[in-house]
Amino acid sequence: MEVVSFMEIEEDEKDLIISFALDDEDGDIKSLILHRTLFYESIMPNEERGTKVSLEGDYIEDEHLNTLECFEFDVPMLRIKSRLRFYEIDAHRLEPREFEQIKNSLARQNYDGRFEVKFT
Repeated sequence: MEVVSFMEIEEDEKDLIISFALDDEDGDIKSLILHRTLFYESIMPNEERGTKVSLEGDYIEDEHLNTLECFEFDVPMLRIKSRLRFYEIDAHRLEPREFEQIKNSLARQNYDGRFEVKFT
């Protein structure tokens, strides 16, 4: 299981982004990104709207359709179910305030109820 080294949240009038830096087995870091593009979303087809999920180095055909369906907090575990993949990451290195920041950012990304947020 991959461990979160750190996370970053970027938000502006065009984009809402949550990035998780994950340690892989080789000691390298790759990014797991939840990205909602507010600026262009209104012109996208309905099935392409929502928060996109991408993992650096993970090729997915039709990646533009890999939208977030469920984000589950089982601290320190985080489970992320997207349309095409499932990710489980260990976030034990994050501080309690960072989990609150993630929850707040997810609430902004989910303004239209396109995905579920669970707390277990």
